[in-house]
Amino acid sequence: MKYVAYYRVSTQKQSLGLDAQRSSVLNYLNSKQDVELINEFAEKESGKCDNRIELNKALSLCKKENATLIIAKLDRLSRKVSFLFNLRDSGINFVALDCPDFNTLTLGIFATLAQSERELISQRTKAALAEKKKQGFKLGRPNATFKKEWRELSYQVIKEKADNNENNKRAKSMIEALLKTTSNKAEIARKLNENGFVTSKGSKFNTIQVFRIIKRYNLE
Repeated sequence: MKYVAYYRVSTQKQSLGLDAQRSSVLNYLNSKQDVELINEFAEKESGKCDNRIELNKALSLCKKENATLIIAKLDRLSRKVSFLFNLRDSGINFVALDCPDFNTLTLGIFATLAQSERELISQRTKAALAEKKKQGFKLGRPNATFKKEWRELSYQVIKEKADNNENNKRAKSMIEALLKTTSNKAEIARKLNENGFVTSKGSKFNTIQVFRIIKRYNLE
């Protein structure tokens, strides 16, 4: 028997989920005799979207090769009852490993439960967002302002840490004195290194690092 495998996750962060689905499918097929996995298709796409590129490729190949579509879980195919019944009525055979022995009755039960789960997830998400909004959090595009504030705070913390670094403060005093006789950054870096000064990370000075110290402490 010929099989075409299809795997799906909802977000870019769920690559591990694809691996788990593939392992389930391969373990199942390896336990069978006279089976052939002719191709595998995977994608990162929401289950709300029925017109998925890789799924369409898998279904087309099933029709062409008279193969059975195999999936690790029914909800990886779709949580919509109408989609699942339309697929069954199209003549394409498919196997879901979480309900391998389904028939018309059990398919309806599983599909209905899957759709109910999707609706509950949507309701919980809306409720959580509404609660956050009541607490004063900015949602949607206004959240960009919130992120900007955090970026600015993060930058300020990093700046203060660098300003208070002991190596930077020692180098600052030396550079301030050297600037009275020369503005050559390479010469200043050489004198710093000759006298055992190091950067905030403990490395030797170069012209760029000298320039950064001058700019940080407004020495020019």
